[in-house]
Amino acid sequence: MPLITTTGERLFTLFGFCMWCVLLLVAYREIKAHPGISLEKGVVILLPLLVSFFFLVLIVEYTVSSFDYEVYEYAFQAVALHKNPYKGSFYFYPPLLAQGMAYIYTTGKALLDPEKTSGLLFVFYIHQCLQFFLCNLAYQLSSRLASQLGFSELKNKLIVSGLFLFNFPLIRMLHLNQINLYILNTTLIALLALSRFPFLSGTAVMVGGLIKLYPLIMGAPLLFMKKWKALLGAFVSGVIIIFLQTNLGRDFRLWRQFILFFISFPTERESSEWIRNTTFLSLARNLTRFTGLPESMITPFYIISALAVVIWIALRFYQREKTYPTLTPGYSAETYRNFGNLLDFASLALVVTPSAWDHHYVIAVPLALWAIALRGKHQPGWVGFATACIFVLPPFDIFPFSYLRMFGVIGLLVLTSPNIHLKLNDGIKVTTGSS
Repeated sequence: MPLITTTGERLFTLFGFCMWCVLLLVAYREIKAHPGISLEKGVVILLPLLVSFFFLVLIVEYTVSSFDYEVYEYAFQAVALHKNPYKGSFYFYPPLLAQGMAYIYTTGKALLDPEKTSGLLFVFYIHQCLQFFLCNLAYQLSSRLASQLGFSELKNKLIVSGLFLFNFPLIRMLHLNQINLYILNTTLIALLALSRFPFLSGTAVMVGGLIKLYPLIMGAPLLFMKKWKALLGAFVSGVIIIFLQTNLGRDFRLWRQFILFFISFPTERESSEWIRNTTFLSLARNLTRFTGLPESMITPFYIISALAVVIWIALRFYQREKTYPTLTPGYSAETYRNFGNLLDFASLALVVTPSAWDHHYVIAVPLALWAIALRGKHQPGWVGFATACIFVLPPFDIFPFSYLRMFGVIGLLVLTSPNIHLKLNDGIKVTTGSS
């Protein structure tokens, strides 16, 4: 490496060059395998590779660790030194992420010459390279979801590519070295696998929940729909992972530290005047500042707002479950039930939690696809506006426009009412049932 690079950070440029060569070879192979292909087929084949190149540029460009990543770095070093990663830190995830990064850190220190390569740089390099593969995995899974929703091959690639290319939360997430791609991918796997591979679906929910708690919300509809195999997958995978995490069940120290931290979570930190934290808690804080209302109104406003959304989602679940038996049995009915219920509950992570920064909204990609499939033909303006509020909106530190992302999610939920379901025959047909 010292012969072909000048600094340790140039590892990223070598990664970028190698991946560019891979993309070029794949493009050449695909073109050679389809001589005389039409323009439409060429777009279908090459567009995913061009989007992948866009991901690669972002990964290679963002090679300076952010404050968010420094939080992860503090945590995994604490784990490696057998200290408390939750003390004096902004780290508030379950232990799995820090433990995984600590394992990479100790492995790197054992394999590499510390005088030539920093163990911390090694972990950051692995983390950023994984982001590239997670981006591509999310794209492919989203394309698979669009296919199951009945999009034609060309429309599939155009819509999914648009959602990933014009996606400020994704760019922001990569810039901050954040981990929400793990949550997006586990959510997509949970959706896609539920009908045919429910055990895998439950496993995805649990793995995502052990990285960041949000995906565990999808356990509620799985329970109420009596998806026992999915719940078994979640339970078994959870037991195995925690068993391995705790040194074969002999050391629960990190989990005790996390639970104690979670119980005493400093919500006041998340209800600050930072406008980009687009939650009802942040909205309540800034409403009091803007209108002059007493700060004692913040907590009641947040509780009432969050409770209203939870009740709304519960009523949607009840309505969808009531409608489901009246539908013609088949894949279309299962799609209506499974996708609708899981996406409703997954969206709660962006609305009722104390913290939802702009980069969190990358996990709204499957909700956008669901809304486009249901209402894209009949209400394209509203679907486009709500989707643009989430993904195309640049960062605004201007009250109240920053909260358009949150209201974009609420708008997509309104547009995907349980009254509407897909009928997948030759194409997409939207049918409206009684309320």
